[in-house]
Formats: sequence, C-alpha cells, structure tokens
Amino acid sequence: MEASAVRDTTGAGVLTEVGDATFDRQVRTGAGPVLVEFFATWCGNCRRFAPTLQQVAAEYADRVPVVTVNADENPELVRRYGISSTPTLVLVEGGEPIGTLVGAQPAQAVRDLLDPVLAQSAGAAAASPAPSGSWVPADACTLPTEEQPLRVAEFDALFATALRRLERREPGWLRLVLAGDPDVEASARELIARESTCCSFFDFQLTPAGEELQLDVRVPDTRVDVLDGITRQAHAAGSRS
Repeated sequence: MEASAVRDTTGAGVLTEVGDATFDRQVRTGAGPVLVEFFATWCGNCRRFAPTLQQVAAEYADRVPVVTVNADENPELVRRYGISSTPTLVLVEGGEPIGTLVGAQPAQAVRDLLDPVLAQSAGAAAASPAPSGSWVPADACTLPTEEQPLRVAEFDALFATALRRLERREPGWLRLVLAGDPDVEASARELIARESTCCSFFDFQLTPAGEELQLDVRVPDTRVDVLDGITRQAHAAGSRS
C-alpha cells in the first residue's frame, strides 16, 4: 500500500508527509507547535491509527499543523527524535520535542497532548501581543515604513469584524472564512488589491461560498514566516470579536 493511501483515509487532505530533506523547512521554521507522526507502511497499528490522526488533524487544522514521516525512508529524523517504534507522535516546537505519544492511542489522548501546549501559547500571546506590523516583510514591502502599521490595522479590522474561522493545512496556504456580506466583500477586495501591489509574492483568491466568503492566501516557501504572522494576527483579532 502506498504511504499516501495509508495516511489519507478520508480524503480530507489535512496531513502533509515530510522527510529528511523537507522537515526543517516545513516544521522547524514554523511559529508554533507542529505534531509529527512517525509511521511505517507495514505497521498495522499505523493503519488502525490513521483515521484517528485524520480526525484530530481536522479538528486542529487552524491551530496545529500535522505532518507525517515515513520512518523507514528517513533515518536521520528517526535518529534525531529517538524513534524506536511506530506509530509515534512527537509534538515539536522550534525543532525541539516538547511532548511524545507512542502507539495507536485514542483521539482524546492526542488532544490531551496538544491542549496544554496550546493553552500555554495562548496565554503567552495574550500577555505579550505581537507588535503592530510585525509580519510585514521589510525586504519585500514597498509601502513607506510609516504606512505599514496602518495596512496591518486594516487587516486587523477585517478579521475582527468579519472572520468566522480559518484553516491552515499547509505551511504556505491559509484560508480565511469571512462573513458573506457585500460590504465585507468590497472591503476585502480593495484591501487585497492594494496589498498585492506592494507585496507581490502574495497570491490572494476571494471566492463566494454560500453565505460566506473564502479568502485563500498563498505564499512561496521563502515567505511562510509572513503567513505565520497573518495567522497569529487573525487568531488574535478573532478572539477579541
């Protein structure tokens, strides 16, 4: 059985498989915790655990990215994290392990691994909010320096008034689900048009979806840190609304 078939039993597409060559870029450089599953294609417990991992990954899609590592094909990562059996979950932040769970555990056990770390991160963020304009890429933004915080404030206002939920299933992709109000759509289209002219690496797509609007934001691998900042800002604004 192919690894992709084992890891994506629901078709939800919320898991990303990484390896020795891509792990550091997609996991170690992230702004928050990442849940890493070490699996093997021959492992019966891994196959049994796959639907549970998909379920938890979907639940935490906008808070904790979930990636998988084929233990047989990536010996460097197996050695780095001391993996001796599969499946093993390692919660990683800044490249360092901060929690481990071994075996085909129930979904609640995985939640119990994630929730304390998320609560601690939320408390730290509330105590030390990111400075206005912190996600603006100084080496790519053509806005005058004094105007950059104003642009961030415009995004903040949009998130605070219209954001319903967000999804972050890939490091370089973010979906913001907004209220499907004509005024919100007009404001969003104007804002992303202006942002696209000063930061050309952004790829925005605004799509009506029933009574909601879906704003997809994509960035290249070299600008994932910018998307991390927007995600944090959207979370903070949404929690204040």
